[in-house]
Amino acid sequence: MAHPDDAELACGGSVAKWVGEGDVYYVIASDGGKGSWDENEAPYTVSCRREDEQKKAAEYLGVKKVIFLQHSDGELENISTLRVEFAALIRKLKPYRIVANDPWTKMFHPDHRATAFAVIGGIMIARDWHFYPFLREIGLQPARPEKLLLAPTDKPNFTVDITGTMDKKIKAISFHESQVAVHEGWEEDIKKWSREMAKDSDFEYGETFYDMRL
Repeated sequence: MAHPDDAELACGGSVAKWVGEGDVYYVIASDGGKGSWDENEAPYTVSCRREDEQKKAAEYLGVKKVIFLQHSDGELENISTLRVEFAALIRKLKPYRIVANDPWTKMFHPDHRATAFAVIGGIMIARDWHFYPFLREIGLQPARPEKLLLAPTDKPNFTVDITGTMDKKIKAISFHESQVAVHEGWEEDIKKWSREMAKDSDFEYGETFYDMRL
């Protein structure tokens, strides 16, 4: 995902379920340093606090490790190495399922779009033998994920029932105090959003994704 807190907002309830199936890793592309309305707060200070918040939220959910790529917030579209970084991590971690920001949603941040396209490019590089031969030279053999889920999305075709993990999602988001403190009533907004995503299902709360064919 592009920023600290993106994972909990997009799929925190699903992560709380997936940790029971196997190891879950977060890869956060930016340092989140621009995520403050305080004009006197240095981006470095913001990024340090947000990294700490992300670690706490991930630990609470049972995520095995958070990998911070620490690129500058707001500048991911200029990072030419990003897709190779993702490719290397895919080859190392060999994930079955990848969740990334949806680059086509109308509610996008430029970093979300850049991260998503880099993930898609990274998956292609990771699965094919002839891209970046140096990866094989350092022991990273091709790996092919089975699923790519994009969220949040305007065109959902896959929904996860998070009714049983909704409280965990809310708690995990609460660790991102620097972001939620300025949004009064955010808990009810998240619950309302999750109800809307489950409106065509037989459960109360859901998280929707675009399940992209690989």
